[in-house]
Amino acid sequence: MCGPRDSEWISASPFSLMEVLVLEDDVNYEVVVTTLSMDGSPHAAAMGCRFLGQGSTIALRPHLSSQTAQNLLRWRSGVLNVTAPEYVVEAALDLGAVAMSFGVGEVVKAPVLREASAAIEFVVVEASEADVWLDVRGRPVAFRYRLTPVRPFSRSASLLVEAAVRLSRVEPFLSMGRRDDALRLWSEARSLLDDALRLSGGGDLRRLVEAVRGRLYSLEGLIPP
Repeated sequence: MCGPRDSEWISASPFSLMEVLVLEDDVNYEVVVTTLSMDGSPHAAAMGCRFLGQGSTIALRPHLSSQTAQNLLRWRSGVLNVTAPEYVVEAALDLGAVAMSFGVGEVVKAPVLREASAAIEFVVVEASEADVWLDVRGRPVAFRYRLTPVRPFSRSASLLVEAAVRLSRVEPFLSMGRRDDALRLWSEARSLLDDALRLSGGGDLRRLVEAVRGRLYSLEGLIPP
């Protein structure tokens, strides 16, 4: 899966992102959030985000123990990458099944996913703890997008994203001693993967479903009886 080149980006005002991307206020969108790790390497994570105030504010909620939360608190900036479902799955579980490459931000000190169809750079304005989550409010400071064809909606890919996001939370909850929450997430992911496999057909999508199923069964052994 080869991503587009940096030269294909179209730069626009951050105030135009809601119109260009046809987004709505307070709807949860699944994106890949890229941040800079302490050693300078890029880090990517699948995450839900919401746009508030007609796109003037970005709301994120990474797990407190996650690398994304640590990076956002350290550098106070990141990038929301709008991209295809397979990259969201890869970012959620770090499977090594889908290649990702990174460029640099125009304004912030954070990497940009080259395979993204849009990149929204932001700075952290506010961050506070809420149970096991870090509530983050950000302000968009740069926006780029590409004129790329939109693929047809795939139920299998959507189910796979939901399964991957749930699996990505199993280990953080186990590390906090919340076994029941971890088991619930694992069980929900297994059910979603069953349907994703049934609807996947063949080719790259089916291979990605199988890779996620492999991660599912490897996590099963970590959950105490």
